[in-house]
Amino acid sequence: MFVGDNGDSLENPEKDNRNLVDGSGNQKLSRDDIEAMKKGGVGGHNIVEQLIENSATFSKKTDFAQEKYIKKKKKKYLPVFTVLRPTTRLLAEMYFNKGPLKICNLRVDSLAQILNEANVRAHNKLIVMETCLGLVLGAVMERMAGEGVIINFFTGTAPSRPAVDAFSYPDSYKSVIYDVPLDLVHSLGTDTDSAKDSAVDNPGQDSAKTEDTSAPLNGDTTSDPTGDLTEVSMVESERTSRGEADTAPSDGGTRVGVSASEAVDTDSSQKCVTDVSAAGEREETPESRLVKGAGSWKKRKFVSEEDRLVKRQLKAKTLHDAKVILAQRDMDGLIVASRFHPTPVVLSLIDYVAPSRPLVVFCQHQEPLLDCYMKLKKRGGVVLLKLTETWLREYQVLPSRTHPQVNMSGTGGYLLTGTVVERTREEMDKPS
Repeated sequence: MFVGDNGDSLENPEKDNRNLVDGSGNQKLSRDDIEAMKKGGVGGHNIVEQLIENSATFSKKTDFAQEKYIKKKKKKYLPVFTVLRPTTRLLAEMYFNKGPLKICNLRVDSLAQILNEANVRAHNKLIVMETCLGLVLGAVMERMAGEGVIINFFTGTAPSRPAVDAFSYPDSYKSVIYDVPLDLVHSLGTDTDSAKDSAVDNPGQDSAKTEDTSAPLNGDTTSDPTGDLTEVSMVESERTSRGEADTAPSDGGTRVGVSASEAVDTDSSQKCVTDVSAAGEREETPESRLVKGAGSWKKRKFVSEEDRLVKRQLKAKTLHDAKVILAQRDMDGLIVASRFHPTPVVLSLIDYVAPSRPLVVFCQHQEPLLDCYMKLKKRGGVVLLKLTETWLREYQVLPSRTHPQVNMSGTGGYLLTGTVVERTREEMDKPS
C-alpha cells in the first residue's frame, strides 16, 4: 500500500502519465472565470474544487500526480501565513533564497560552521568584519545573548545591517557592539597604546574627550591624515543624507545663501550668520522639510543640531572605547566574511587576537583564501590552517519518494580556519 503526504492510502500506483499532454485546453476554466470567482468572494477551497472538476486530465493522473496537483493549486489559491519568531536559520534561508549575492552566497550550513569554528558563546570578545547585510553579526549576537564584547568593523560612513534589525533584538543585545570604520584600522596600532594609557590614568575624562570631536581621540596633538579625512568624509556624508547642498567654500567663511559681497570677514559676522541660519533651521517643521528623491517628494525626519551633536559624541565615545578594548590584545576570535579581499583585513586585525584563539575567514571564492593562506603561512603565528569547501545536499523525504532535491545550490562558499599562537622572534623579524 502506498501512502501520501497526509497519511491517506493511494490506490492504483501502477498508473503513469505517459499519455497525458500538457496544453491550455486541459483546463476549461479561463483566467477571467477564476478572477470573477475571486472578486465574487468565492473561497480558496471552492476554487480548487472547481479547477479539479474542470480539469480534463486530473482523473487520468496517477495518485501521486493528483496529490501534487492539489498541493500546487492550494499553494496558489489558498495561501496560509504563519507568524514565526525570527531565528538565524530562517533569516539565512530567506536571504539566500531571495538574493544570495547580497550575503556573499553564505548558505545556512556555512554560517553554522563559522559559528562553530569561531567558538562563539556568551562572554566572548570577538572581532567581526562582514558585508553580509549583518547576517553574521546577528548570528553572533544570538549566541552571545548580550554578554560579551563585539568589535564590528564596517565599510562606508555607517554600518548597514538590515538583518540585525530583522532579528528584533532588545537593547541589551545591541549594547555590546562597538562599531569601528574599517578605514581606521591602520591607525589603531598607533592609537590603542595611548588610548589605553589615557583611560587608565584619567578614567573620568572620557566624556570630556568626546565633546571635542575634531580632536584626535588618543589625545595626541599631531594630526592624523587618515583620521582627518575619515572625519571629513563622515561629516560630508551626514550633510548629504540631510539633503544639504555642498556649496560652502573651502575657507568656510560664507554660508549658503549669502553672496561674497555681503559676507564680512570677521568672526562676529560669521557667528551672526551661523546663529541666524541655525535658528531658521530649528524653526522649520517636519512638514516643511522635504527631500526630492527618486522622482518624487517625500518627507524627511527633522533632526535638531543638539541631537546631531549627541550622536557625534556617542560615535566618538564608542570609537574610543573600542580602541581601549583592542589595546588589550586579548580578543577571543576573529571572523571575516566579506566581499572584499580578506588578506589585508586579516593581517591588520590578527594582532589583536589572543593566543590559542580561533580565526575564521569566509569567502565565496577560493582564490582569495588561497592567497590569505599563503600570507599567513609566511607570516607565522597561526597553526592548524585549513581551507575547506562547504557542500550540502538536501533530500526530500516522503513515503516511496525519498531522493535528493532536483535543484540544489552549487556551492556554499569556502572557509579558512586556524588557531592563533604567539609568533617566534624569527617569524617577527622575517620580512613580510
